[in-house]
Amino acid sequence: MDEPSSRLKRCLATLACEPADRAPLYTPAISCGVASEILGRPVHTGTGSLHFAEVAAWADGEAAHAEFEAHLVEDLVAVHRALDMDVLRMPWRMNVRPDARIDEFTFRFGPESGEHSLWQYQPSTADFSACYQSPRSDPPEVRLQKELARMEAMDLAQMAQAHIAPVVDLWRRHGNEFLVVGANLHIGVGLDPEDIELMAMEPDLIRERCLRQADQLIAIGRALVAAGCPPVIFGGGDLAGNIGPFYSPAMFRDIVLPGYVKASAVLNPLGVHHFFRSDGNLWSLMDMIFGEAACPGYGETDRDATMTVAAVREKFPRLVIWGNVSSSLLARGTAEQVRAQAQAALDEAGGRGYFQGCSNALIQGTPLENVRAMFAVR
Repeated sequence: MDEPSSRLKRCLATLACEPADRAPLYTPAISCGVASEILGRPVHTGTGSLHFAEVAAWADGEAAHAEFEAHLVEDLVAVHRALDMDVLRMPWRMNVRPDARIDEFTFRFGPESGEHSLWQYQPSTADFSACYQSPRSDPPEVRLQKELARMEAMDLAQMAQAHIAPVVDLWRRHGNEFLVVGANLHIGVGLDPEDIELMAMEPDLIRERCLRQADQLIAIGRALVAAGCPPVIFGGGDLAGNIGPFYSPAMFRDIVLPGYVKASAVLNPLGVHHFFRSDGNLWSLMDMIFGEAACPGYGETDRDATMTVAAVREKFPRLVIWGNVSSSLLARGTAEQVRAQAQAALDEAGGRGYFQGCSNALIQGTPLENVRAMFAVR
């Protein structure tokens, strides 16, 4: 590849928690409505609106989906250039073909006569989520055992190659201009009530799944290194609210932490930046995640839940932080408030190891002047 751009150079310095000419600009996701306003035309770039648009394209057939994918990459690059972003991220997608389209906003996944779910889009909020799940034939622990059997039989190298293929393609086309990222894998238990119940009822099974997820994460990291593209993986997953985790730190230590320790032992020496992401107050888990498991980065760092750059850096001076401006403030505050908070986060970072951007996403309805106010502070 050609000589890397100044954007890429500052990103690589930031990943090493070394000084850069300025903080790189990054956002985890941009809702389609916000991106459309930025570019002045309808585009699909991220959040639930992207998931709905991709499922709708699949409902229209393979040719329609192929056209959708081509436009997705064009739109992503265009909006990142328009915002002068340094990190180009392939967003979380819902690349799944539905079994049926029920109406304009509702789709069925699975056979109508068997186990299936209905997903519905809410245009006012750009949320796309399950609104119905049919009764299931197997109890939760049996479904988990079957999942573990599928994971055991999985060809990890093949899985990893398929997982990184869209990121590698994007990197080959735009890797001289941006830090191109997008690989992701969650170890552990998020917000699903059934999984949280299984942590209490079947802890050994959940722990085994976490360890197998670690094997998948390791395979993805090795594949990124072999491909030569930026070895960055979005790990973690939402598990907390403003007052703390949704399950006890003791359960995290016993069941989830072994997976992260296993992954870090392999990935950190390879130079893979696998960072932990979750909204909410993580103070009770911080020593485990960033101390014992030694995850090198922290994303979705929730300023509204007291996870400020200053407070995190006081405890972990060389932790790389991916965004700390409140998505809620961006959506509901003034440009002056956004600018002040963005400047505070930047000052707290001390000129290194911080990607300037929002903690979560530029959600539907975020005023464009607030987006510009945040990224003007760099």
